[in-house]
Amino acid sequence: MSRANNAIFPLLVAAALGVGACGGAGKTTVAVPGTASKTAPPAPPSTSAADSLGPRPEPKPPVPFVPPAPQVLEGPGNSKVWLLERHALPLVTIALVVPYGSAAEPADKGGLAFASADMLDEGAGDRDALAFSKAINDLGAKLSSAADRDSSIVSLEVLVSKLDQALPLLADAVVRPRHANKDWTRVRTLWQNALKNRAHEPNEVARVVTSAVYYGAQHPYAHPPDGTLTSAKKVQLGDISKWHKTIWRPDAATFVVVGDVKPDAIGASLKKAFAAWKVPAAAQPPVVTPGPASESNLRTFVVDRADAPQVVMSFARSGPPASDAVFPRLNMLNLALGGSFTSRLNQNLREDHGWTYGVRSRFNSQRGAGMFVVRAALRADATAPALRETKKEIDKMRAEGLAAPEIDKVRALLNGEALETYGTLHGVAGSLASNAALGLPPDQDAKDLASQRSATPKDLATLASSYLDVSSVTLVLVGPKETAIKALADSGLPKPELVDAEGRSVAH
Repeated sequence: MSRANNAIFPLLVAAALGVGACGGAGKTTVAVPGTASKTAPPAPPSTSAADSLGPRPEPKPPVPFVPPAPQVLEGPGNSKVWLLERHALPLVTIALVVPYGSAAEPADKGGLAFASADMLDEGAGDRDALAFSKAINDLGAKLSSAADRDSSIVSLEVLVSKLDQALPLLADAVVRPRHANKDWTRVRTLWQNALKNRAHEPNEVARVVTSAVYYGAQHPYAHPPDGTLTSAKKVQLGDISKWHKTIWRPDAATFVVVGDVKPDAIGASLKKAFAAWKVPAAAQPPVVTPGPASESNLRTFVVDRADAPQVVMSFARSGPPASDAVFPRLNMLNLALGGSFTSRLNQNLREDHGWTYGVRSRFNSQRGAGMFVVRAALRADATAPALRETKKEIDKMRAEGLAAPEIDKVRALLNGEALETYGTLHGVAGSLASNAALGLPPDQDAKDLASQRSATPKDLATLASSYLDVSSVTLVLVGPKETAIKALADSGLPKPELVDAEGRSVAH
């Protein structure tokens, strides 16, 4: 307890007892039970002073936050620049995005986009991996790269005073990566070790298997962005170099810039640093927009983990692409159902029953057809009732939608999330880069909030009826086989197919 609290605490106790905390002036005599008090009762307080002040003012409702839209500028090599100026701190974050991820890579080389992104900072230009890392660190900068289903990205965070020194390093990573054999050998070994470890993490297994069995082997979204052990062994350094040249082209790129910079200055700096980045002669590859998975009836799958004390429940059903007009309002349903700590599913399964440390749901934000997912690690002996309660909560929301107070709570959560996102350069850059990757406009965040604020209970009830039907759900359980199979039978669900940690069928 702080000194301030130590000082306040006795006063609070004294006020509750009707005694002075320190005696002296203002002291009140307390009557002892069984005796007469020698002090006259206090006179009722005068209300004249309060009356003279007039009625208590009512606080104004909070002003809804509206995310600012970035300026759109022309960048080097026919690229686009989305610039959001923030001059409170002498910092800048730059995210460079191209709309090519694992959905566009060859079917037999899953993880190629992931591995290519991993190689971006493994030496570039005139510097080998160690020298490149030292150059970034000496500037106090941070450079990172990643790839997901729909995009590849490299980002830079740096002081504005060091920006002109850091931009050539970013340009080298994008335009002149070294792709040295010794670095690829190390990266490939680390990658394959991570994939081996992934097979021992039940939540990761559930993530991988759910996509595999829901979408089906031939779908571009079926395999995980980081690949599988089988596909990783097929990816060679030559594949990395070819892929890099194919996707990292300026006419497909968007620079997202957030920070203490002006349009003219950042435009000149980018064009100088990326002067060597030219549009290749080959035509730009098509952006992949995968279609929906083929859904039919309810299907169940089990991944056996004989000694696991928990069963990871994961199920999926169809959702819309991120560009669909209904997507922001579906996020309202999701926040109430399983997208926040106070959601219905978490209150039921965690708070009321103690079956899990937490359950979450989400509508995947994707360029192609999306997926609605619910996932939780359950106490093994509670798997059957947890499955039934999960279905009950989803069915209830599908039948009734959201009540007005719950809609107000969700809107407050969304407003808070937007404020938190736009409170940091990293958060703003991440949100705008995601919009660019998905082919959404630069002002999409403001449009989403406007749509959510105008949604009526009837609007949300209609969406719940359409998108929360779990009659054709794909259900995956990762845990002891006998426990999982019995839980499915006890819940009246179909007999499962047994699959391995990458979703491939195994003998019963």
